[in-house]
Amino acid sequence: MNKISKSIAGALLLVTFPAASLAAGWVADFSFDADAAYDDNFLMSDTEQESWIYSVKPEVSLIYLTPVMTSELDAKLAVKRYSEFDQFDSEDPAFSWKNSYKRARSTWSMDFGYRESSQRDFAEEDTGQFDSNTIVETVYVDPSVVFRVTEKDDLGISLGFTERDYDADDFSDNENETVGLNWQHKVDEVLSTTANISVSKYQADRPNINTNETDYENITVGFIYQYSESLNINGSTGYFQSDSRKRIISGPAVVIVDSENTGLLLNLGMNYSQEKTDWSLSLSRGLYPSSQGDVEERDSLGIGFEHRFTTRSSSGINVSWYNTNSVDNDRESINISPYYHYRLTEKLTLQTSYVFRSFDRQLGGEVDSNRVKLGLRYSF
Repeated sequence: MNKISKSIAGALLLVTFPAASLAAGWVADFSFDADAAYDDNFLMSDTEQESWIYSVKPEVSLIYLTPVMTSELDAKLAVKRYSEFDQFDSEDPAFSWKNSYKRARSTWSMDFGYRESSQRDFAEEDTGQFDSNTIVETVYVDPSVVFRVTEKDDLGISLGFTERDYDADDFSDNENETVGLNWQHKVDEVLSTTANISVSKYQADRPNINTNETDYENITVGFIYQYSESLNINGSTGYFQSDSRKRIISGPAVVIVDSENTGLLLNLGMNYSQEKTDWSLSLSRGLYPSSQGDVEERDSLGIGFEHRFTTRSSSGINVSWYNTNSVDNDRESINISPYYHYRLTEKLTLQTSYVFRSFDRQLGGEVDSNRVKLGLRYSF
């Protein structure tokens, strides 16, 4: 089934789930972002090349909400222009539709989406190829249901499908399918325990170079600790196993490489909110289906902080770190981004930020860049 057929099938599922929402009223929200940024090392290479980056991002959201049903439709377009690298100019649309329906003892959900994006925008998380102007199309469908088994036990079943297609052959078109089973037990008013089992299949194809099929299973146990309305802590740990078969095309010959891998999974998150300050922390070790045709192991750390000085102004900082174990090239990236926002009027907000990026390729050395951004956001 091609992507268009899948998109139509997903849309039909959403229309029938729930169909009643089409006859109801919707609340609309419109916004428009425009910003300019300067980057002193646009390609993240040893030979620094600077560029100005200009972008506009209109977005519309339609939300329908009742005591039993929620439906949210979101559409946006990101238009980007580069002063020194017009080959990277892009117009990237995105569309998503999230639906949930509550019954007495169950909650049904269906998320569907489509987006086009520049692969280089994810280079520091994915491959480290900042000099590629490849566009990737992504389609995803994520249905799920949660059953209330007892007053203290919930059982969840989830399905997931993601397809990514690239308009050039420097990446591997891929699909990832997942079936998951989740159980949650409420110990008391503040503590719950969790257990999760998922089975996934990843298929990737890079024409005339290689194909890969990877089956992998995750098993985790964890907890959710709602200490207060201000503090939430959650965590899990577990085990994964993967089996992979890669076919490498070398001239007239085809080399088949089979491999097995096992390892530990980890996830820890914390959110703390005060009257004027928010903190967040995330730490994880997991698997990442990459654009290079492999399922890779990744460690990540994220820290967020925001302080609201007044009702009009706020400032904060986001820090992220990734360390990826790859078959081709291990890599590490660090992002540090302080920002400041000021609401000029009820609908117009000034947004400023600075981003320091560092990227370390095991085979290519370490590079970094500095980016300064100034923008306006208008909400209708």
